[in-house]
Amino acid sequence: MAAKYVLAVLAVVFLFIAALRWARRRPDPAARTWLLIALIFTAVAAWLQWHTS
Repeated sequence: MAAKYVLAVLAVVFLFIAALRWARRRPDPAARTWLLIALIFTAVAAWLQWHTS
């Protein structure tokens, strides 16, 4: 599997983890951290999709 697909899948996983933590209680630092990681992985995956096509 290409790295761009792995990173895109991981971005979705991290976004799901952030959503779970956010839904259970008020946004805490861990939920914001998971969200930040998801955004970073999304940006890198999008950049790889754009530059390798």
